[in-house]
Formats: sequence, C-alpha cells, structure tokens
Amino acid sequence: MTWLHVAKKDFHDAGRSRLLWVLTALLVLLVAGVAAIPYVLAAATNDPTPTFESGLTFLFSPIGFLIPIIGLAVGYRSIVGERESGSIRFLLGLPNSREDVLLGKVVGRTGVVTVPIVIGFAVGGVVIAALYQGFDGLDYLGLLLFTVVMGLVYVAIAVGISASVSTRGKALGLVITVYAVVDWFWTFIPMSLYWILERSFPGFEDLPAWYLLLERLSPGQALSAISLTLIDTFGAGDVDLTAAGRVAGDVPFYLETWFAWVIVLGWIVVPLAVGYLRFRSALLN
Repeated sequence: MTWLHVAKKDFHDAGRSRLLWVLTALLVLLVAGVAAIPYVLAAATNDPTPTFESGLTFLFSPIGFLIPIIGLAVGYRSIVGERESGSIRFLLGLPNSREDVLLGKVVGRTGVVTVPIVIGFAVGGVVIAALYQGFDGLDYLGLLLFTVVMGLVYVAIAVGISASVSTRGKALGLVITVYAVVDWFWTFIPMSLYWILERSFPGFEDLPAWYLLLERLSPGQALSAISLTLIDTFGAGDVDLTAAGRVAGDVPFYLETWFAWVIVLGWIVVPLAVGYLRFRSALLN
C-alpha cells in the first residue's frame, strides 16, 4: 500500500460516513443558491436583471468564508483521529511510511473537498447560465479553480496540524487559533505597525511596500491576490485592487502576482513539512 492507497481509502471512508454527500449538498446550495440571490432580489423589486458579473461577485465572499472552514473541518482529524483510535498502527503496519500516511491523507481529504466543489459548480453553472445574461465560461472556471486551490490550502494547514499533535482536542484548538489569527486578526498586525511608525492609520492607496507584503502573508490575502488573475471580472472595477494600484512607488517583485502564488504554495508546503517532522518523531501509543 502506498500513499495513493491511503488517499483512496480515506476518500472512500468519507463516502461511507456520508461526509461526502453532506458536503456535496452544501456546495450545491452554496453555489446555486447564493448566486441566485441578486436575481431574486432584482425580480422582487422589479429592478433590471443583474449581469453575470454581479452574480459571480456576489458568490465570491460566501466562498471565501465557507471553504476555509470546510477545509479545516475535513482535515483536522485526519491523522490525529487515527492515532486516538489506534488505527494508525494498522496503516503503519502495512508497507507504508509516515510520509505515505501524511501525503495520502492530504490527497484524500483534498479529494473530499474538491469533488463536492466540482459538483456544486456544475449544478450552479446551469442555474447561473439560466438566470443571468453574458455567462463567461472562463471566468466561471477561474472561480472554480480558485475555490479548489483555496480548499487545498486549508486542508494542508489542517492536516499539518493534525500530524503535529496527539489529541483531537489539541488539533481543534490549534486549528481554531490559526484560523482566527491568519484570517480574522491578521490585518491588525500591519495596521498596528503602520500606526506605530506613522502615528496614523493606513488608507487604501499610497501604502509602503512592506505593509502590503505583510498584509499578503495571510493565506486569505494571498489567495485574493491570485484571484485577480484567475477571474477577469474582479479586476474590471473602478478601483484598482492590485498592488500597483495601492503601493507608493514602483511595485517590488514580492508584490507581483506571481509571488502571491509562492506565498500560497508556502501555506501548503510549510504546515505539511512541520507536521511531517513532528509526526516522524512522535511516539505512537
């Protein structure tokens, strides 16, 4: 048995536990249901039918809120749950290394998140195309790819945490703490440093490069930066959301969009690397 067999078993176990079906229903409701809200509101008030761009933009925020929670919830028990139940000895008793278990778990749990996303977008695409004019398949696929990447990032964070600790309670507490810090409170870190240095609060434009870099080190901000390259609709407004529209002076390389992909990759690799190093040396009861 290799990491691929671990991934397949993990995915099948999710199907047997109905987790896969619950997530699929949730993602269909999210994509198809939420995207339809602008159309329903316009029809209720006799306003003109919103554009496809309006529906897609309205969908972006709920995706950015829900997918991280789903990824973390799916991944945080992946390895530590096996340790607490004792089944980790079965996995490691077969010709599997701890590296195989870690890699298999992150691939399997990513599949558990990705399949419902794809199904949700397939159903939602039919609804959106029927309700809105000007359906743009490339933008829609861009949002799908963005959502899958986001799911992978947060699954990797959760699996890395799961591999690092010995109990589900510790894993849950650490997942909640990391999520709160890097997604909800991170913006206060660069803002506080800016206030200490400048004795004023930052605006939206003419910001120093260090401020935007520190802000972008959050996985949510790095993902938002890459979304501007995957979905043309989000870059078509009157406000320039790119670093070029916010930084004072020239854009350094670390604020270019390609570097945001490096940060996103770091949020996948680093938690898994830390988790593997701790899991490799852990004593299993």
